[in-house]
Amino acid sequence: MKFERLNEIENILKINGSVSVNDLSKRFKVSKETIRKDLDYLSSKKKIGRVHGGAYSFEYNKSVPYSARDKMLVNEKKEIASIAADLIDDGNTLFIDSSTTSIQVLKKLLSDGKKLKVITNSLTCANIALKNDNIDIYMIGGSLNKKNMSFKTQTPEIYNSFNADYAVLSPSGIDVKCGITDKSASSSKMLSSFIKRAKHTLIVADHSKLDSVSAFSVSPLTEIDGIITDKINDSNSWQSAAQKYSFFIKEI
Repeated sequence: MKFERLNEIENILKINGSVSVNDLSKRFKVSKETIRKDLDYLSSKKKIGRVHGGAYSFEYNKSVPYSARDKMLVNEKKEIASIAADLIDDGNTLFIDSSTTSIQVLKKLLSDGKKLKVITNSLTCANIALKNDNIDIYMIGGSLNKKNMSFKTQTPEIYNSFNADYAVLSPSGIDVKCGITDKSASSSKMLSSFIKRAKHTLIVADHSKLDSVSAFSVSPLTEIDGIITDKINDSNSWQSAAQKYSFFIKEI
């Protein structure tokens, strides 16, 4: 029975991206303590990630729609965003990708009353811009990916038309050896261009993306200025890399 429950919990997470202890307790008709032990076990086997009150799938950034990702690790993303926003000045121009963490940075900047120019492929950014006079937005258009709420351009040379003070990005993979990577050829090309054409690059990502490598290379760690995350699993390796490649890494 326990083995079947563990398998089903994994399947639920693969489909939904995240789940709460309360929901699983009701679904399986077992105590919350039993569910916590199940989640702790799966986490110890590195099959899922644990957060207070629930768990999430390590594959969420690759397979789960934006609407689901937007509800995951919300408090952690907001704290990451708060640190990043303090580094960005009023009047700056930003490259922002379509990740939920980068969007949180934008929301924090606007709540602080900062005026911004934003260059993005994110439909969510565009919707935010409609409701706020402090943001001028420049869209990189193309075919719409409804799942990720973002556009894929057919003319990548358009990236060379823009420059920015900061690139605020949350790629799917960040690794000491392989650097910055992402899950598709088109998105990796966009992120690479953003990094090259920005004065500074901030990587904002929860811990599930650290020590992860995706299929397509974006840039080496030498080209970024900092990583802001909620938790570092291998602190010694990352601190050594930060010193070697001259970037900062900060936990919330």
